[in-house]
Amino acid sequence: MKFRPTLLALAVSSCLTAPIAVHAEDATAADAPAPDTTFDPIHVIETRKKSDNQNVTTLSSKDLQQQGAQSMEDAIRYVPGVEMVDLGRAGFNGFNIRGLEADRVAITLDGLSFPQSMDPGTYQPYEFFRSGRGSVDLEAVKSVEIVKGPDAITAGSGALSGAVMFTTKDPGDFLKASGNDSYGAIKYGYTGSSDENMGTLTFANRTGRFESLLVYTKRKGHETESWYDTTIDRLGVGRRTPDPIDRDSDNLLAKLNFLATDTQTLGVVYERARATNDVDNWSRSDGTGSYYERTAVDRNDRDRYGLKYTWKAGIGLFDTLEATADHQKNYIQGQTNVLVASGTTGTTPCTVAALCSRQENRWDTQKRDRVAIDLDKSLDAGGLHHDLVYGAAWQQAKIHWNSVDSRWDNTGALVSRDTDPSLWPDTKETDWTAYVRDKVRLLEDRLILTGGLRYDSYKYVPQTAATAGGNSGYTDEAGSVGTSKFSSPTWNLGAEFKFTDTQSLWTQFGRGFRAPGVNDMYGSSSTTEVTRVSDGATVTVPDGRSNPDLEAERSISIELGWRYQSDRLRLGVSAFRDKYSNFIDTAEYVADEDVQYSTTVRGQTTISNGYTYTMPINRGEVTVKGVEAEGMWLLADDWLARLAYSYNEGKDNDGQPLGSISPAKAVAGLSYSAPSRRWSLTANVTHQERKDPSDYGTSVTNGSYGAEVVPVYAYKARAYTLLDLFGSYDITPKLHLTAGVYNVFDKEYYLWNRVRTVGAGTAIFSGATSEAGIGRWSQPGRNLRVTLSYEFF
Repeated sequence: MKFRPTLLALAVSSCLTAPIAVHAEDATAADAPAPDTTFDPIHVIETRKKSDNQNVTTLSSKDLQQQGAQSMEDAIRYVPGVEMVDLGRAGFNGFNIRGLEADRVAITLDGLSFPQSMDPGTYQPYEFFRSGRGSVDLEAVKSVEIVKGPDAITAGSGALSGAVMFTTKDPGDFLKASGNDSYGAIKYGYTGSSDENMGTLTFANRTGRFESLLVYTKRKGHETESWYDTTIDRLGVGRRTPDPIDRDSDNLLAKLNFLATDTQTLGVVYERARATNDVDNWSRSDGTGSYYERTAVDRNDRDRYGLKYTWKAGIGLFDTLEATADHQKNYIQGQTNVLVASGTTGTTPCTVAALCSRQENRWDTQKRDRVAIDLDKSLDAGGLHHDLVYGAAWQQAKIHWNSVDSRWDNTGALVSRDTDPSLWPDTKETDWTAYVRDKVRLLEDRLILTGGLRYDSYKYVPQTAATAGGNSGYTDEAGSVGTSKFSSPTWNLGAEFKFTDTQSLWTQFGRGFRAPGVNDMYGSSSTTEVTRVSDGATVTVPDGRSNPDLEAERSISIELGWRYQSDRLRLGVSAFRDKYSNFIDTAEYVADEDVQYSTTVRGQTTISNGYTYTMPINRGEVTVKGVEAEGMWLLADDWLARLAYSYNEGKDNDGQPLGSISPAKAVAGLSYSAPSRRWSLTANVTHQERKDPSDYGTSVTNGSYGAEVVPVYAYKARAYTLLDLFGSYDITPKLHLTAGVYNVFDKEYYLWNRVRTVGAGTAIFSGATSEAGIGRWSQPGRNLRVTLSYEFF
């Protein structure tokens, strides 16, 4: 694959941005230009948890509201180089940044890590269960910080290619700086692509030394539509519209702060999230196949309890201390119900004329406790100014997965209810972390040096039937499961030099890592029976081994950039190269090659030298490089133009293209804000390039793309250009309306990271679709989003 961005493309893409990716530097009053002729200053709340990475996009709750964002997919719609990972019923499974995804992109909420993915590869083609990574409702979010590039200092294990960090709202976001005060708001939202109705109540209060906040959101809707109409055009794999899903969710955020003194605050937080999906799998049931009917009920629950202590001490050791303690429980369940004509035994067997019921029930519970202390200190020493942050954390997680299969005969009598052999053992994970980061200003602030160092220690203790005294459902049949330990230092270094009043050059080096998870190390440790040809004896041999001796995945990144900033123009261009090592993959091995074994499957006997088993291993390296650009131009006092651009390419250790890399993407925007500031309007144009067939990596023959060899249906990821229009209007000082029309010209288009997993062979949705059925993976056509909010008190 050639490195394609032209100088013209870079020059154009450096002029504008939408929304601009802002490195969160301080915007002081002295630096802020006059508001009537220049940009409003960029207000970024400096916290000790904020990333020091140079390539960061920060979206505030106001940004999200103005662009009509109602989901995490909406939130990143205008951030090139970042996409959602959507691989089935449970939907959200993390983010894709610079071609890496799922657990290789860290996700945190107020510093708490999102759960590990528990994703059985054997289940993927059948969609009986897809464990996501949890969720957060955007109505409870104050800001979203999207980091491109390794950032283990801030986000910890998993930040190989980047991180997405959510911060929830606080009472002070709605109240006056001091004195007794109250705030209340009610908000209604409608999302046309899913007919979702949303209602949010927000209350904040300060009485004496107590501050409180309550944010409650209720959502009810259905599946997100495809480009095709929503009529029932067909059943089975050729269905062009998504399977019907009734979605229902509740989210509660409650905070109470006690201002013990003028410098000390003690806070309590509680979060409760519930989401239920009722699914009719019409694409999986056509009335004549293996599933005559198929329905599902999926749940995604989260509870969090937390304490927070803040002391603005201003003493020699630190200026501010923040101590937190949190407990969080995530529960994800997938229950699938089917009517079949086979697969159930009993005195009254199933036939086409007398169908039988079957149920597959899977669930995943992850409980997490965390205690952390974070401190900061600004000081002058040796003629230099230092902004120092440091801290430590302890975290412990308990991970449980289980599966129960039930079978009924054609009279409705229960034939069997079995607990499947667990795919993973119950596991206790214990982590210790310590970090320090410093920012040094020299040459009258023209040169800024940053450096950080972090150390992490991870320990996994799995419980098997043997180690747990028979109380665990997991049987280590291959004898390969054991305690695993990982420890790693990570670091980052950066420099920015302002060589004129308006221009600066910057560079950064970073090391990231990801400790293997339970899903990686402790996959099914299983055995099978084969026949030894020499004596006809039946012997038990492993066909799947766990690997607790895996090494942590690592990344190292170098990035160079240039910035220009004047009163009316901001530009930025950067180029990066990220290298990842010790990638975890699955390999197939042959043992006892000097012994012949025979196996019989469906009446056919095969003789082979040795037996075959699979095991997770560390495999080779992956390299990703690319160019990113951003800009903002104040055309006139009321007109603002923006553009952002991202181009990535990557190869694995065999020199094959990395299939998870998204095509180049640019987002251009033009905004008008009325002089009265009562209303505004934005037009955003998104253009994404086609995915070149030479970049697909693993391929199979498909005639739909001419003579080229490509994955099935990948040709659908054609280039597309979309127009979105959205704006806001203050009907009164307290009554606010936002509305938007998205995909104005009703274009049919597909996202690469959805269609690349659909097809035949080893594809995730193997055999689950057809040429017509790929329409289910298309994005919504023209659709509307509206919110109306009223503030009282």
